[in-house]
Amino acid sequence: MARIMDIRKCDREIRVNSRTVMDVQYNDEYFSMWVYKAGQERGLDLCPLSIQLDAEIAGRLVNYLNQFLKNKN
Repeated sequence: MARIMDIRKCDREIRVNSRTVMDVQYNDEYFSMWVYKAGQERGLDLCPLSIQLDAEIAGRLVNYLNQFLKNKN
């Protein structure tokens, strides 16, 4: 489990090659996400990268998500 210390917006091309699922859980200190390997829609094999966000980083992620959703409308 890796704690994210910074979030940066980049200009990388976004590609979607397959689908998967993600599990989430949170407590008073962290919001955690476990991502399954590509093509694992049933959630059988975890990907090696799962992340934890503290409140500050989670707030920054919310801002990026809100910008993304705003651009969709």
